[in-house]
Amino acid sequence: MGPDELFQRAVIARRYYLEGRTRVEIAEEFGLSRFKVARMLEEALESGMVEITIHDPGAIDVELSSALQKRYSLQHAYAVVAQSKNTADRVEAVAKAMADLLHSVLRKGDVIGIDCGRTMTRIAPYLHDLPRCDVVQLTGLAGGLTSNGADLTRRITEVTGGKSWPLYAPYVVADARTARSLASTSPIKDAFANHSRVTCALVSVGGWTAEASQVYTSVPEDEAAELYEAGVRAETCGLLLDENGRRIAGLDERRMGITEQGLRAIPTVIAICAGAEKIVATRAVLRSGLISALVTDTEIAAAVLDSDLVPDSERTSP
Repeated sequence: MGPDELFQRAVIARRYYLEGRTRVEIAEEFGLSRFKVARMLEEALESGMVEITIHDPGAIDVELSSALQKRYSLQHAYAVVAQSKNTADRVEAVAKAMADLLHSVLRKGDVIGIDCGRTMTRIAPYLHDLPRCDVVQLTGLAGGLTSNGADLTRRITEVTGGKSWPLYAPYVVADARTARSLASTSPIKDAFANHSRVTCALVSVGGWTAEASQVYTSVPEDEAAELYEAGVRAETCGLLLDENGRRIAGLDERRMGITEQGLRAIPTVIAICAGAEKIVATRAVLRSGLISALVTDTEIAAAVLDSDLVPDSERTSP
């Protein structure tokens, strides 16, 4: 090919890749058929005249994220790369990624459901300019004043400008009678009534240890130990799971929160978790089918993919 042809190929490639011109526009400018233009663009790539480099977003491991999404048929999956191995840095990185995802998926008129969780509460500072959405608390109170679902519900509502329905009740109460009594009171009853309106739920992944779950610390130590002996290894929204994602009734009659059926009915359920202590729990929650999206760190993502050898036929389905 002569220098004139090479020059023309370079100009056409520049028009297409750098200036954003269409093949039809380029064909009209140079008096060529669009098929000729397409062939010249293909030749520019094959010859090395044009090189396309895709830079992965720095905070997201695209390969791990794609593998998680494919393995569990998730709507969204983010495996977040933290700037350091420091626990606080890891939590902040995951929380920011969760906030970024919310900015992408939320639409005006959506109803957001909020679970409690220490990592979950860290998303609030990163939220801004969200569309107008109502916010409903999915589970009762656990943790400190600034690390419970009611506080996060309030803070997100300040950003969305919608209505809110907090759930001012303990996460776990003493007995089923107390749970029924509380559920019949007006503010709590209103929150439960709005669970069916939720279109996007934000839930935590809890492991069955004091360090990894606020639900664990909401029950007496001897009961927590008994539940562990019964096979509990994880929870989300206080719904207890064994290591394979199978439900264990456990606290169902005493927990103040959305039902399993209610959670499964929500179109988008995004789980958030960080830290090696959540690996087993994350795998269990993924196997349960209770969530449709996950934001986690690369350590959890890699471990879940490496160790998940359970056949699909043995996994719990909705």
